[in-house]
Amino acid sequence: MSESIASAKSIRRRLLLFLLPPLTLLMLVGVFINYRTATIFVRAAYDQKLADIARALETQIQHSSDPAHPEPESLNAPAGILFSVTGGNGKLVAGVPRLPAAPVGSTPLTYGDASYEGRDLRLVTCRAPTTPGAVTVITVAEYDDSRSNPGRFILASTWLVDFIQVDITLLIVWIGVHLGLKPLLTVRRQIEARSARELRPLDAASVPTEVRPLVDALNLLFEMLSGAARAQSQFVADTAHQLRTPIAGLLGSLQVLMREPAAAPLQSRLASLYDGLSTLSHSANQLLALAQADRSTSLADVFRKTDLKAVVERAVERNVDRAVECGLDLGAECSPATVEANARLLDDLLGNLMDNALKYTPSGGRVTVRCGYETGRPFLEVEDDGPGIPEVERPRVLERFYRIPGSAAGGCGLGLAIVDEIARQHDARLSIESGAEGRGTRIRVLFPGS
Repeated sequence: MSESIASAKSIRRRLLLFLLPPLTLLMLVGVFINYRTATIFVRAAYDQKLADIARALETQIQHSSDPAHPEPESLNAPAGILFSVTGGNGKLVAGVPRLPAAPVGSTPLTYGDASYEGRDLRLVTCRAPTTPGAVTVITVAEYDDSRSNPGRFILASTWLVDFIQVDITLLIVWIGVHLGLKPLLTVRRQIEARSARELRPLDAASVPTEVRPLVDALNLLFEMLSGAARAQSQFVADTAHQLRTPIAGLLGSLQVLMREPAAAPLQSRLASLYDGLSTLSHSANQLLALAQADRSTSLADVFRKTDLKAVVERAVERNVDRAVECGLDLGAECSPATVEANARLLDDLLGNLMDNALKYTPSGGRVTVRCGYETGRPFLEVEDDGPGIPEVERPRVLERFYRIPGSAAGGCGLGLAIVDEIARQHDARLSIESGAEGRGTRIRVLFPGS
């Protein structure tokens, strides 16, 4: 579950990192557009203020006793506003001298930008006729930097609002992804709680509607895999029956024939034929065991809690007569231990380990089978004091059909390959080491803990 949570957090983190650059770019574009739009309205408002002041001065001039020569004291403007009134003769009547005027336009009221005493101005000029042929020029202006404070306020407020919007958007995305991933995490926890071999359908009723098509597809896949595994397992079983039965019949018939007096002259040939058929039978059995141990075939097998001590006892009981015939001391050192496993596969695993030990250990040697726990993990072990396996050969003896050069005993090179395949089926670790005092071989299969 912790891995699922970490994975969900990782997905959310990657999504937020993916969304952050485009959202930041969108925020910058939005800030620029909002700032430019707002400054246009602010500029229009300030221009309108200047125009109102100019019209107010025009009204004052028109209501004076002599519009062509108004009294300067009667003309005034708000603080921070520069103005000049020039009479029809071009002389300054009131206001600031040498104040620039806006260019002449198609309307009496025109706007313009200019510089005065080293500072930028925004100005409006009203040209009002006072007497026939005379025009009074009224110019009203203010410094551009007086408009900077509203601009900075607009920019700061736009930044703040858009930044908050981006944060809220990321938070909503984070919450949405968190809620959206919950159904997938539920399905993942169902799958993680199962064995890698378990092919039963997932519970589609417990998942949300959005995830149900995914669960249905997984269940269909599980059903197909389960069917394929059953078909392959049945094929192997049928093949085993079709091979073992005639070979066993041939061996039985050959044994009967070898006992006939008339067959005495052919004993050496019959014995050679018997040995060949025995080798064929052994090879066929090993190949079938290897096929049954394959992961794709054993998916249909059921793993249950298995007593390793009982597995060892059965294996020793099957091989005790052979050990006596070979002059070997076969023993068992068992402690109670259980493992989730397929008992038939464990019988094959231990049978192949004991077969190798009994085959290669010389007469008078010892073979010991062990089971128990090591650091909380169950294990099976077979140790002998035979010739051992050279360290450089240990990785290769697990290969199919590989036999150590110079091996005296007969075999087909599949025993340890079968053991390795079965160990993999149980997620166990197979190790090959030297026996006690560096003599012989000790092969251990260490199963995963509960």
